[in-house]
Amino acid sequence: MSKYAALLEDEDDIFGGTPKSKFWDMLTTPHEDTSKAVLDDIVTNYAILEHIVKQNIQEEKLNDYLKFYYKEHEQEIEEDKKSVYLEFVGKIVCKMPQ
Repeated sequence: MSKYAALLEDEDDIFGGTPKSKFWDMLTTPHEDTSKAVLDDIVTNYAILEHIVKQNIQEEKLNDYLKFYYKEHEQEIEEDKKSVYLEFVGKIVCKMPQ
């Protein structure tokens, strides 16, 4: 999170909105191919992380564990989500046709 800390000091002023709002603005604005590529990256990362976690936690227990973990670490996870949104905004910008 530290490399994004300065950008997130005032969440409402970053590029005219939050990292989440800018992500959604940019995802719906660029070419369809760019949006599909970024969403595919998100799904791939999710599938990889889910696969890793399932090696240690039975699938039936995974959702319960995720809910418990989120409750225990909500503040840190919300901060990490901002970084993830900013990372994907950067990917959208890099993949946009010139």
